[in-house]
Amino acid sequence: MRLLFLDEVDSTQRVAIEQVQRGERAWDAICADHQTAGRGRRGARWHDEPGTSLLVSFLLWDVPLPDPPGLLGIAAAIAAAETLEQAFPPLQVRLKYPNDLILQGRKLGGVLVEIVEETAIVGVGINLAQREFPEPLRESAISVWQGLSPEKRKEFALDLPCPGPYRALRAHLIEGIGKRLKELAMQVASSGATLLHPLWQARDDTGGRIYQILDVPGRPVGIALRVEPDFRLRLRLPDSSEHATYLVTSIEFVNGA
Repeated sequence: MRLLFLDEVDSTQRVAIEQVQRGERAWDAICADHQTAGRGRRGARWHDEPGTSLLVSFLLWDVPLPDPPGLLGIAAAIAAAETLEQAFPPLQVRLKYPNDLILQGRKLGGVLVEIVEETAIVGVGINLAQREFPEPLRESAISVWQGLSPEKRKEFALDLPCPGPYRALRAHLIEGIGKRLKELAMQVASSGATLLHPLWQARDDTGGRIYQILDVPGRPVGIALRVEPDFRLRLRLPDSSEHATYLVTSIEFVNGA
């Protein structure tokens, strides 16, 4: 994998998008120690401290876009969860619809998918070595470091006096996530969404959460019941009826997550 490391950038997604727009294929992934304007889904800001997060954008050259393309976000979340568990046993990473990584009930990371000129750019952000988070995120966010015991932190070299850039570790994680993501994306493009469903179900942490439904008049909130095999989210509405909404374009969180 051709990996470009940057010390600081406004957004790895922007760098990746501009590479596609210029018609260049110099890199397969763009990683940064720090982003000054990192963003998540629906324009949300992504908080990071220099050198403590995995901040990467994958360029999926020559990978057919699935129908719908939002399935790539599902595939990326699964790939990231699997890779983290392999790298840091005994972590148990869960998934919250549509593509959040959850550890011990708090957000560990997220995924952003953008399509530029028929090329998918998949951004992945994961909290690796943060000791603590600013007050607004303290109860909702978690890092790999926080999720491990003191003994495991030392074993995985995460308990250094000063976090440092961790470039070798991040390169290892990027290689693992990128390989698995491309594998899943190719399989989904040829076989459809049902391939991913059992992989998602094994980690699903969506049920009971509150979402706003964007394709129903008045945009009511609903309680998540389950993720369907085609990855629509089935919810119970305030009038007790049920509604299945499709992928990431149909819903948004209303609880600040």
